[in-house]
This record gives sequence, structure tokens and C-alpha cells, in this order.
Amino acid sequence: MPYTFQSVKSMEILTDSSKLYNFIEDFSDYGNQFSLICGKIKALFDQPIYETKNLENLFSYRILATSEEAEEVYLDIYCAGSGLAVGGISDEKSRKAAKALVDYVRQAKAIDYAYKAYNLDGPTALEFGIKDGTPYYNETELSLSEKEFKELFFNMYKNGDAK
Repeated sequence: MPYTFQSVKSMEILTDSSKLYNFIEDFSDYGNQFSLICGKIKALFDQPIYETKNLENLFSYRILATSEEAEEVYLDIYCAGSGLAVGGISDEKSRKAAKALVDYVRQAKAIDYAYKAYNLDGPTALEFGIKDGTPYYNETELSLSEKEFKELFFNMYKNGDAK
């Protein structure tokens, strides 16, 4: 069943969401896959509802999926601790739409972009993106003093994590 997909700029839609599909199933070359999928999502849906520097809550897009039969399903494309995924209501209608969304994103052409995020569990800094059509993903360990770590932590979480 073919769908059309549209980004919706509302946090209220889809308040109860569960992970339905991962974008990355094969972890070989994970970094380049991650960067490529993010570039495809940006190409298709432009700006997310929110975006942070926290790898455990990087971004969220609300997507309206509409079937040929005019059936509407709201989905969530997000990146969290479990990786890049599509979430939604845990029912068959949403799972079908989510699978179609994953396929739609995978076939898209990615755009160039650059991003820097942090994982404070490491702590690590992650620079990823696409430059001249080539994905990159570089993770480096952060060597921070206690003061620097607290400043980074504060800056990441001071606005409810979203910037």
C-alpha cells in the first residue's frame, strides 16, 4: 500500500509512541549508514521539531503518513539511545506505514550536512555528516576536567535538552 509522507510541526501529536522499526539493521559500517540515513531524513523532511547535541536524544520529526485509501497515521522519526528509528502506535496500521516510511527514506538521495553531538556516558564527541556526497562519522573520547564536563552537561540540558 503506497503512502505519502509529510512533516508535521507539532509535539502534541503522537504522545504515546513505541519503536516500530530501526533504520539500521546491519551494524557493519554503522557510522556511515548512520550519517547517510540522517542526510536522507534531512533531505526529505528538512528541519525536525527539535534537535539537540545529545546523542541519546538527537532529534525528532513527526510524520503524517497517508495511504492511497486516505487513511492517516502519525509516526515519529527519532534518534535516541537505541539509534535511528521510527515510532508510532503499536498496531498493524502503524507498523505498515512505518515500514513504508523506512523504505521511503532508504531510497532517498542524501544532502550534505555537518553535525556535532555528545554522548556523556563516554564521554565522547561525535562529528558526523556528509561532505561532497560522502558520509563520515568520527567519534573521539573527550578529555574534560570536572568543570568542563559540568559546563557541557549544563549546556546540553539547560533548555530541556532541545535547542
